[in-house]
Amino acid sequence: MKNFYMNRKLIQILNSGYLFLSLFAANLNANAMQLSDSAQLSLLTCSPSDMVYALYGHTALRIKDEINQIDIIFNYGIFDFSESDFIYRFAKGETDYNLGCQNFSSFLYEYAQRKSGVTEQILNLTVEEKQRIFDALIINAKPENRTYRYSFFDDNCSTRPRILIEKNISGTVEYPEILKPTTFRAIVHHCNRNHSWLIFGIDLALGAPLNDSINQDKQMFLPENLMKVFSSAKIKQIDGTYKNLVSKTLELVPPDIENSETTKKIFDFTPLMAARIFLVLVLIISVFEFKSKSKKYFYGLDFCIFLLYGLTGCVLAFLSFFSEHPAVFPNYSMIWANPLHTVVAVILLFKPQGKTVAGYMKIYSIILTLLIISWTVFSQYFNPAFLPLALTLCLRTLFYTLRNRILINR
Repeated sequence: MKNFYMNRKLIQILNSGYLFLSLFAANLNANAMQLSDSAQLSLLTCSPSDMVYALYGHTALRIKDEINQIDIIFNYGIFDFSESDFIYRFAKGETDYNLGCQNFSSFLYEYAQRKSGVTEQILNLTVEEKQRIFDALIINAKPENRTYRYSFFDDNCSTRPRILIEKNISGTVEYPEILKPTTFRAIVHHCNRNHSWLIFGIDLALGAPLNDSINQDKQMFLPENLMKVFSSAKIKQIDGTYKNLVSKTLELVPPDIENSETTKKIFDFTPLMAARIFLVLVLIISVFEFKSKSKKYFYGLDFCIFLLYGLTGCVLAFLSFFSEHPAVFPNYSMIWANPLHTVVAVILLFKPQGKTVAGYMKIYSIILTLLIISWTVFSQYFNPAFLPLALTLCLRTLFYTLRNRILINR
């Protein structure tokens, strides 16, 4: 959804919108404004753009009432990236988002500028239903209510409008099954298909639960999927009759074709290419080390490798055991990116050929060999770049064990 980066000026503008709404609701004794019979409530879906924070698209609600001169966007995707502890809170899964409000024309201009398409689905609701939803939005936009704990898959700019609509209509919304079962990882890979390094990072950070099969209901966390399902949804009214949830669909801003399609780069230095080059370089160095007459041990190489892999493992351990993010545990990548590698790296600085390191290398060479043999058995998807990275570590542990055994036999 819209990981919406905001500078200080924009935050001040949005805060003035909050203040307006709060005062507006208070002056009307919490009944808000009475919408006219011609008022419209719409679901707006913004297509992805090529900026990292907008790769998943965005959802917002529009209230339009020409008689009352209202044309407002309610946006559940606001956060302040400039907060001092934002990165730490994001890593812990404690990111707080806000419900923001802005003028429709400025919202549309913003997305047109970033070449993101905007589709409007006018909802087929009664005046009473629109009023209840509008009243709920006014209440939710108050300073004491506007903040919520964001969850990428479960509570975001797409799920909130859907739930709000479902709760405030007379009857129930029934969704036809138009989306085939898939996984969160497949959806994430599709959204990031032009960004191989982002996919690599996601595959590294998120574990086995990301591969669980999800039904249509779960898939509507994605704005594009919500729009597709809404287009065929029906409202079962109290009297048992049915009507379409969407009365009309309009393309307010056409999506930029170059921006929305998967455009292959002439040359894309992918994580897989980098991992393969790394493996080949380490292999060449290892062979040279092993065949050298001096039999000198390049412990500096192992120090760098084990430190890098160990620090990566520490990040994965933090995400797995301390973060509130979904789908981070279990993460089987910690088999090769193990936090314990950092300890071995430190020991290598002081006693590179001690019994502790020798024992660890021997045990870990067996673990890594078994991991590589059973690579496809795991329920968790491993990024293609992980295999050469695991092979690199396996190579160094085997070389160390073999070299150590030769020295002992001498």
